[in-house]
Amino acid sequence: MLSRVAQASRLGLTAGRLSRTAAVQPLRIRPAAAAPASQFLRTFANKKPSSAETPKAAPKQASPAPKDPAEAGSSAQEDNVGSSAEQKPAEPEPEPIPFHKLPDLTQGIPSTLEAELEQRAGKSQSSLEVSEEEAAGGGGRGRGGKEEYVSTSERNRKWWTRFMLIVAGTGSVLGVGYMGRNWEDPIEAERHPDIPNGWSPALWWQRTRARWGESVSYYQDPAFEKLLPDPDPSFERPYTLCISLDDMLIHSEWTREHGWRVAKRPGMDYFIRYLSQYYELVLFTTASFGMAEPLVRKLDPFRLIMWPLYREATKYEDGEIVKDLSYLNRDLSKVIILDTKASHVRKQPENAIIMEPWKGDASDKDLVALIPFLEYIHTMQYSDVRKVLKSFEGKHIPTEFARREAIARREFNKQLAEKAKHGKPSGMGALGNLLGLKPSKMSMTVPLDGEQDPSEAYAQGKMLQDIARERGQRNYQALEKEIRENGEKWLKEEQQAMEKAQQEMMNSMMGSFSGMFAAKKDGASNTKA
Repeated sequence: MLSRVAQASRLGLTAGRLSRTAAVQPLRIRPAAAAPASQFLRTFANKKPSSAETPKAAPKQASPAPKDPAEAGSSAQEDNVGSSAEQKPAEPEPEPIPFHKLPDLTQGIPSTLEAELEQRAGKSQSSLEVSEEEAAGGGGRGRGGKEEYVSTSERNRKWWTRFMLIVAGTGSVLGVGYMGRNWEDPIEAERHPDIPNGWSPALWWQRTRARWGESVSYYQDPAFEKLLPDPDPSFERPYTLCISLDDMLIHSEWTREHGWRVAKRPGMDYFIRYLSQYYELVLFTTASFGMAEPLVRKLDPFRLIMWPLYREATKYEDGEIVKDLSYLNRDLSKVIILDTKASHVRKQPENAIIMEPWKGDASDKDLVALIPFLEYIHTMQYSDVRKVLKSFEGKHIPTEFARREAIARREFNKQLAEKAKHGKPSGMGALGNLLGLKPSKMSMTVPLDGEQDPSEAYAQGKMLQDIARERGQRNYQALEKEIRENGEKWLKEEQQAMEKAQQEMMNSMMGSFSGMFAAKKDGASNTKA
């Protein structure tokens, strides 16, 4: 029994020594070759201890003889490991790398591919040891190193970039050469009589510029050379009035609470309906057809505005949208345009009346106040409206016209009183002499059915524009009566006409498709026969 207890204690002692030896052994064995550390890890080496500070190794004492064979074997193994470690010379520790030679990590962590390639090639130099040349040149990938790694995707990208540049350059040269060819169409040659056919470089370049200009003008010029059809001689409206839409007839704004909202200017309906008896009304806006057409149909359901023109009818020039009145197919001496931006009418500023933009003020009256001036132009039948607009340049037209009209009225009453003392001349002759009107311009003096005789009107102190204004009011009231009585009927008829046109369009489309399939069936039957 005692012998078994003693044997167990010896086995425990032997196991303890073996475990201690296994724990100490990795600390004593140094690796044969240290793997190169990452090039971009900053390590600060400790100073190598001097010989004075290094403690002297204690003299090795002779180990007592083991009492057991297992104990003797473990002690022998421990002595062999210690002796092999002592016999191997200690490797010198690397010198610390100066701070200015360490890689710069402020621009990101570069790749460690170079260190890995050097390790595979068998280089034992640590990747942290940066040479003086690399440090002076910046070091790292893409910073002036001799061996610079370029990925496959980067090489492909550069190759495709060079290829596309070459193709673009070649295509440009060939395109210029093709556009400079001789005129192939007589119509094209007639459009450029100053650039004849020929093979000289100057003519070649001129033809190229001419064709290039025509290609660009397709996107910059209006969609049609004539925006309006030819005037009808039977149409009794010799003047054309172009009206803008944004900030002239409506004002649109967007808010987070309500989104987009559109307000109609006060007096817009009266302005359109009253002047429709004097002018050929044209809506000329810079908004596109898809955005402005629904608004126009709501603003003018009875189509008193004869011709709506949208963004497609404008001209793009020098980065701005321009309303070129020369495309209207109308005599510019009888064209007036109302707009809120002078840049829109810079081609014909002498035909324009520039008004302040309307920003939604419910008490605004500037639009209605312009009616007497426009009515006066039609009444007096001026041959060139640009001269009249020139006399009001830089002034508020409604205010200035009211001032001039008051002066003319006082002068008219004064001369009428003097003429009454010396005798009563004919009404038409007196008015013509007073206002300097030619007989051809006296159409307003011819009374219509139910109107007051002009001589009686002159005796009452009425001027020619007063007679015209009374006639205009009667015509406006008659139009309003027709709209009240037949407006709904007109809208229903228009809706039915639109539906009928859409149905005819669908029938025509379906007929074309059925004709195609019927032709195929007939061809197949003929083949079988």
